[in-house]
Amino acid sequence: MNKIYKLLPLFLGLISSQVYSAGCAGSEGNCAQPSKYILTMTKLELCTSVPNTGPYDVTCNGAVTVGTGSLEFDVTSVLPKQAIATFASTNGLPIGSTFTHIKPTMLRKIQLQGSVSVSGSGFTTFTCHTDSGATLNSANKYLRLLAGKVSGSPTLMTYYLNTDSGEQTRDGVSYVSQNAANQMGMCKNQDCTDTYTWDSYNKDLPNNIDTRFGLSIEDVTNSDDDFSMIFALTKPYTVSEVAPKINLSFGTSMSLSGDTANGTSCSISPYYVKTEITITD
Repeated sequence: MNKIYKLLPLFLGLISSQVYSAGCAGSEGNCAQPSKYILTMTKLELCTSVPNTGPYDVTCNGAVTVGTGSLEFDVTSVLPKQAIATFASTNGLPIGSTFTHIKPTMLRKIQLQGSVSVSGSGFTTFTCHTDSGATLNSANKYLRLLAGKVSGSPTLMTYYLNTDSGEQTRDGVSYVSQNAANQMGMCKNQDCTDTYTWDSYNKDLPNNIDTRFGLSIEDVTNSDDDFSMIFALTKPYTVSEVAPKINLSFGTSMSLSGDTANGTSCSISPYYVKTEITITD
């Protein structure tokens, strides 16, 4: 079974909120609007160009760092400008330089809350909720999909961006993951004593034509606690004597994913958020 991982982080800047549909498509799952989708940014870089040789290539040519630290924020709400200014600053960018892309680095820890209707071939549709009590049963946190719950109310759960376990395909070309020996498991119950496993599990971007999903995502290992992605700016920006603003539009209407392996239990994971980034004076 080839499972597609679903995540796109949000970025920092002066935020312009605009709703998009993320166009969720899972193997047996469905997507919905989360009430919380909390990420932690550790670094933000601007790029003068990117090679973009494949879905794992996060090389950023001419990189200029505009923010470092640790900023936790909920992508379902608008951040205060004070928090943005504390993390990222565009003062001192080299005048005359032209930037075409942006590279955020995020912790693999993601906090989610919400509910999603789940169905599969031959299964009755039911509701899957995030569960703060879901555990990993001592498994590697990067190799498990945490179980959701089928009753009660959604509670805030902590999820971790998974490690690839097989091949993924882009434009008809297969790319072998550096972590092909890993085996992914979907927890079927709260304490993860029962799992559904497969050998080929990847975090493919959902649509390589729509750049709002991102151009590439880092192929992280089980020892990496953060990851990076590459996004194209809506248009190239050439630095003048005025410190520019980084403007962000995003949509989370389909960024919570639910899945099932047996029609009675379910797992919860994040799905990509559509994001547009523009730099203006």
